[in-house]
Amino acid sequence: MKVLKPAVNRFLAISIALLIQVAVLIGVSKFFEARSAEINALIRILSIAVVLFIINERCNPSIKMAWIVFIYVTPVFGSILYILIGGKSPRKRLRNACEGAEKRNCVYRIPQREAAEKLKAEDECLYVQSKYLAALDFPVCENTDASYYSSGEEAFPYMLEAIEKAEKFIFLEYFIIDEGEMLSRLTDALVKKAKEGVLVRFIYDDMGSVFTAPKGFKERLEENGIKCLAFNPYLPVISAAMNNRDHRKILSIDSRVAFTGGINIADEYINKKEKYGYWKDTVVRIEGDGAREFTLMFLDLWNAFCDKDEDISPFLEKREYTAKDKGFVQPFSDTPLDDETVGENVYLSAINNAKKYIYIYTPYLIPDYELNSALCIAAKKGIDVKIIVPGIPDKKIVYSMTKSYYRTLINAGVEIYKFPSGFVHAKGFVCDDIISCAGTINLDFRSMCHHFECGCVFYNSPVIKEMKLDMIKTIEKCEKVVDFQRFNGFMGSVYHAVLRLIAPLM
Repeated sequence: MKVLKPAVNRFLAISIALLIQVAVLIGVSKFFEARSAEINALIRILSIAVVLFIINERCNPSIKMAWIVFIYVTPVFGSILYILIGGKSPRKRLRNACEGAEKRNCVYRIPQREAAEKLKAEDECLYVQSKYLAALDFPVCENTDASYYSSGEEAFPYMLEAIEKAEKFIFLEYFIIDEGEMLSRLTDALVKKAKEGVLVRFIYDDMGSVFTAPKGFKERLEENGIKCLAFNPYLPVISAAMNNRDHRKILSIDSRVAFTGGINIADEYINKKEKYGYWKDTVVRIEGDGAREFTLMFLDLWNAFCDKDEDISPFLEKREYTAKDKGFVQPFSDTPLDDETVGENVYLSAINNAKKYIYIYTPYLIPDYELNSALCIAAKKGIDVKIIVPGIPDKKIVYSMTKSYYRTLINAGVEIYKFPSGFVHAKGFVCDDIISCAGTINLDFRSMCHHFECGCVFYNSPVIKEMKLDMIKTIEKCEKVVDFQRFNGFMGSVYHAVLRLIAPLM
């Protein structure tokens, strides 16, 4: 008999514990709902109170609607479940830890006023867009070179090369790690640098890697002097905090060079293993002043749970660098623990300010009302809006949710292209030849509302042209979605209505 991996055993044990808790909640709700009229009246009062609380919350209206309908259908179970996982109070420990680290590190967030003024002189509209992120302490940076890689297999050798050149520290933060050639080559390179005296730290999401992390991965790295942090461990407790995962992808080296984009540490991301056809992904490399911001992003999360009193100034020392390229970059991060949907707002700003075109990569197209409206309005104004999505899905129900938005978008003039030979995992946009964004943000509720994310906005940078050319080449390989009539009919409409209702809760 095949022995299950320890990680799978752990996942099953925790999942069983969670299912037992859900079963108890269902049993309690059924018990009370079957009682007398007086108890039923109290139940209704409880559910109304919870609904009023939800209405007063500062969160996405689509999420509010989903919870309200759920509570209407199952008053006791829905109300209790919302109290446990829907509100913000269950995430208090996580929020306090992260906010505490950000406050301690805020003195290192230096406004780049000179860079901002230069951007203003070049393009007033871009400067206005940049002010939103600057107000959140994400400065515009110049003196930075950027490189764009149109696949994981193209980017990975440059990542290894940068690691080999590390002198002081290497910070890594990834959602998924999986055994295979990519992880093996990466860990060998990290162990080698650690033995040379380079400080190496690694954050990986516990839930994202629960099935895939090799046995003894963390122990092997720590035995070789590499510090590891499993972010937000998966626990047998019904809690909203379990829904907040670290979806960021960061490789930061010496505050000199940084990489971000769609790829995780697994062989499908460099097409050494075929999982859903060809894996289309993108990565950007930042070298120069802008790289410092990714170091600070990493340290915000690391110091929330480790080394809280650590002096981080040695990691953020300014290094002499003279960029070859002109243009500006603005790295940023997003957290689910506040009321600011930074990632979504970056997209909305670009869409609303587009004059000619906006092209978008996304694995999942599940926009909320604001994003859906912005895309439709842009297309109706004559803006060329193109969205590239996978042709082969990794999650069938999420793929069905994506298709449920096709009719509205296509009828408004948005062009949707399916990549027939594989899975598009790239995330980002390019707009009007003057602004683009690459990072980890998908156009779905999970990325916009529930995950820790990061990205980088480029203004008048050579990367913008490279991203546009890559998107055009990809579109040439795609099939334009024109036939969505088969989604019509009463049952089809009901099915997609249900999918769109539950999408904010998934």
